[in-house]
Amino acid sequence: MATQLDSGPPASARPTGTVTFLFTDIEGSTQRWESHREMMDGAVKRHDALLCEAIDRHNGYVFKAIGDAFCIAFARVSDAVAAACEAQGALSAEDFAAVGGLPIRMGLHVGEASERNGDYFGPAVNRVARLMSIGHGGQILVSGVTRDLAHSDLPAGASLLDLGSHRLKDLTEPEQVWQLTIAGLQTEFPPLKSLDTIPNNLPIQPTSFRGREHDFEEVKSLLSQHKLLTLVGSGGVGKTRLAVQVGAEVLDQNPDGVWLIDLAPITDPELVASVIAKEIGMPQVEGRRIDESIPQWLRRKKLLLILDNCEHVLETVAGIADAITRSCPDARMLATSRQALGVSGEAIHRLPSLSVPGPGSPLSAEQALQYGAIALFVDRAALTDTRFRLTDDNAPIVAEICRRLDGIPLAIELAAARVKILSIPNLAQRLNERFKILTGGNRSALPRQKTLGALIDWSYDLLTPQEQMLFSRVGIFAGGFSLDAATAVCSGEDLGETDILDLLSSLTDKSLVVADTAGEQERCHLLESTRAYALEKLIAAGAREQLDRRHAEYFHDQAQEADGRYGIGSSAAWMASVEPELDNYRAVLEWALKDGNDMALGGVVAGALQLLWSNGGLAVEGRYWIGFAQAGLDESKHPEVAARMWRALWGLSSGKRAHDCAQRALALSQSVGDDKGQAWALASLAFSLYQMGQLEETSDVSARALAVMRTLGDKPGVATCLNQQAIIQQDCGDVVAARDLFAQALAAYKALGYEAGAALVLGNLAELEFGDGQVEQALRLAGEALEIQSRGKNATSLAICYLNIAAYRIASGDVDGAREAAHGGLRWARQAQYAQGIAIALQHIALLLALRGEVSNAAQLVGYVNVQYRELGIEREATEKWGYEKLMTALREQLSDAEIEKLAAEGAPWSEDRALEEALKV
Repeated sequence: MATQLDSGPPASARPTGTVTFLFTDIEGSTQRWESHREMMDGAVKRHDALLCEAIDRHNGYVFKAIGDAFCIAFARVSDAVAAACEAQGALSAEDFAAVGGLPIRMGLHVGEASERNGDYFGPAVNRVARLMSIGHGGQILVSGVTRDLAHSDLPAGASLLDLGSHRLKDLTEPEQVWQLTIAGLQTEFPPLKSLDTIPNNLPIQPTSFRGREHDFEEVKSLLSQHKLLTLVGSGGVGKTRLAVQVGAEVLDQNPDGVWLIDLAPITDPELVASVIAKEIGMPQVEGRRIDESIPQWLRRKKLLLILDNCEHVLETVAGIADAITRSCPDARMLATSRQALGVSGEAIHRLPSLSVPGPGSPLSAEQALQYGAIALFVDRAALTDTRFRLTDDNAPIVAEICRRLDGIPLAIELAAARVKILSIPNLAQRLNERFKILTGGNRSALPRQKTLGALIDWSYDLLTPQEQMLFSRVGIFAGGFSLDAATAVCSGEDLGETDILDLLSSLTDKSLVVADTAGEQERCHLLESTRAYALEKLIAAGAREQLDRRHAEYFHDQAQEADGRYGIGSSAAWMASVEPELDNYRAVLEWALKDGNDMALGGVVAGALQLLWSNGGLAVEGRYWIGFAQAGLDESKHPEVAARMWRALWGLSSGKRAHDCAQRALALSQSVGDDKGQAWALASLAFSLYQMGQLEETSDVSARALAVMRTLGDKPGVATCLNQQAIIQQDCGDVVAARDLFAQALAAYKALGYEAGAALVLGNLAELEFGDGQVEQALRLAGEALEIQSRGKNATSLAICYLNIAAYRIASGDVDGAREAAHGGLRWARQAQYAQGIAIALQHIALLLALRGEVSNAAQLVGYVNVQYRELGIEREATEKWGYEKLMTALREQLSDAEIEKLAAEGAPWSEDRALEEALKV
């Protein structure tokens, strides 16, 4: 319960305007009260006394105490810093051993705030609370703006340490956080508990969260009680913003993450499961339905899924949500929709419009800010025009505006964006005129759900003709767009390329376009309601068909360009440039393939995105689109397109299926004399042959591929084939030749700046050294490969690194290290749904079991592993052969062949879950 400690100074003496806030609390106080109830009372009283002495000495005003947390305001930054240093020093010197210590964390931030009845309100107050909450007991955290004001006037013995940029739970721009250190006190602390430390994909929000404080608390409470909670409300009412803010708040309760699944850009229900899988990091495995795999993937995870904008794919989302509810005890879901999902156990929170005062109520500025709609209007108006202030004179007019807009957040934001050019009375008058036209003067005749449309209409009518044209055209983009994309797709016919940037800036100022400049490249997007409106205008103008074609052709070119530069430069940078356009690529594929507008164009895009499908965990979706294109494309008319799709399908398949895809790609490329296509098809075929154990044929095919790559000057292709040739020489026993070829491949990849290729070769070199008996050298090289792979997110590559290290550690006698690496490899292999990697990990664990004498369990587990190798249609590679032989030797030392065969037969029919359960006991 929040209370004032005392009445404080008179209102005239309280800090106002720009205020420095110091927030403090005792970390872990709840546990201390439970463990040391009798002693805590005295300890907290002593804590309060020491803290208040420092605050009083430096002219601070305690405006709120919540339990053992203090909220203090200062007129001067230097006073706040001095008080924090003195208080932390005094508290650290006190003996609180009787309660296990009293670790105090503090946060300092400077900003503008409104003072009412002795309390303070505004974003600065929320910001300092968020800042303090990511710290640890004994730590004083300082915001960037506070550091800029304080660094030249620090108390003696104090200094500032840069802790880097961190995202706070308010989801606005990251904060540059500094630590105020004091000589003689603790300076080393664990990593900050910011959003960056727990898995999530929550987007940065361009504006603060205002007007929904009551709903925020209620939704948090409901979510703690129900596995599925749906926020139901009309468009523009703020469902998404509330859900995302709640997600940020409960992040630390979900160690496996909070994941936003934006379904607004998806029109095909078949893609819903793929979108969910992509965001939660679940790879898509051949032969498994994604919607059935998701509950299995989440079964042991504690996380929150935010299923946003469900109404147009309601049935599909409901089916997946129902399966998750039934199968996953620690997974929670927060959905937003215009109607409930209709799933058993679903809780529903109907989100009303923001609160507004009744008509004719006398209202001061202070009273007006208690209403959510007015608080939001004031916040957004101040962002648009920093001179804007809510006064007693204009508060009733602002209240009337918010009433006119039914308290709908998006409508309020659109209106507030106009205060830059319209006075408050003029804005109210313009809105009144608009609604009179719509309703014939009868305000009650305008249904609430049409208010937002009326506001977008009004905002649109105030745009210049060029702004209107660009606004309708950018509606063609799904999920978002870059400036380059907007310029390429939307310019022309009275929209010059040089005009696009200025027009986009103007649309952003008017809240019709949302800009995100936090990343390395700026991106923009439209909210769901405004995008639907923009597309309506595009259709009305008869321009939808033309823009669809331009959009498709632009992303067709982008996909081909990305395909051509893969392997040159950083793979992480490649993925970062391609992945943000996934929704646009999906829109192109739907237009081209499902709507039948251009099968060849769709086929090019589906094939060119092979590396996005495979490295982005979208293998099933990739096969889905390629299958659509193959079914509708005449290969005889477009053999090069078909060949690229078959090669892409090779990369998304395994075993005999992959081999057949590579052969088909080769035949088609040969039929049209496509040398580059032939070279890459040969390299693909060689890889498949090697996995099938056909070494002699592998050598011949790989040599042919290398020769063509060299003729073409295809440097990534040459590096790939050199790596293949080295592996072949290694298997043939020519270590010297293999070492030389690996060195050439490594040099080629490094020259290209392709770090993933370099890591691949380092891993293969490690295998070579291990096979040559150089275990320590193998461990060193594998460690280098792992360091590079850890910078990316390719779970398969990480699994391979860990699994090889596990084998090397077994050979070196490091059993504990081997077990740790084997479990790490198993974890990554499971995340990638990498069946071969899971089998290898289980074999390593079986070997560890045998080495410690648990031969029965080991024999059962290897029985399961043998079945997996047979079903995959692949042979054990050199290191796995070594491990298998060592395992069988260990078994035969204690068991007869008949006993081994009997136990292996018992393990052979195990399910994967049963095998994993046994393995995880080790």
